[in-house]
Amino acid sequence: MPLAWALLLWLGLSARGGWSCLQCVPSVQEALSHLRFMLVPGRFHEERLQARAQSLILGMEGPFFRDYALNAFVGKVGTARLDAVASFVKNQTKTFSDDSLRDEPLLEQLVNFRRDVLRELKKVLKEYELKACHPKICHLLQEEVLDCFLCQKIVPQCIKYDYCFINRQPRMALQYSPRSRYPWDQAALGITVSMFLALLLFVVILISVYVYRQNRRLLLQ
Repeated sequence: MPLAWALLLWLGLSARGGWSCLQCVPSVQEALSHLRFMLVPGRFHEERLQARAQSLILGMEGPFFRDYALNAFVGKVGTARLDAVASFVKNQTKTFSDDSLRDEPLLEQLVNFRRDVLRELKKVLKEYELKACHPKICHLLQEEVLDCFLCQKIVPQCIKYDYCFINRQPRMALQYSPRSRYPWDQAALGITVSMFLALLLFVVILISVYVYRQNRRLLLQ
């Protein structure tokens, strides 16, 4: 079963869309691949733990960081800043060869390793997006930029506000601004709906009381 999962993930890596910012750097991919062969299955005795560790590292080699870069940010990063993250990844992978952790503790360390790499990647993704989304700064961008999906260097360009810090879809406005296309903003609409429901409830109570009194009068006759 673990071999089947590994094969499927490997096939996914071979597709063009399987690249991510970090895996655009060959040395990072080599470091993660070396880490996988060094740890799995040698330091995991249970097949269940082997499968989880294999999937976790293969995910880092493939779609995990790509999906994060494309869904949480615009998927572009300055190449100089990415080099620092790549160095961080390679240095961290070396620490695994210096310890003797196995099984559950080792798997936990791998999870923490992925979290730390993600945190470093987030910094550079956010740094570029803050500049590219700022209307007064974006035109001054001169740094070399890497497209995380295509793994190609591109010319930096301004990003529309609607595409900033979201999953590459136009921002769904909360309708609290003057640009709202609705007659009221959500706060006014919520108040209106609440008042209407309260009035409707009051009418229902009045009708119920009236019907009750009519029925009681008929019973007493």
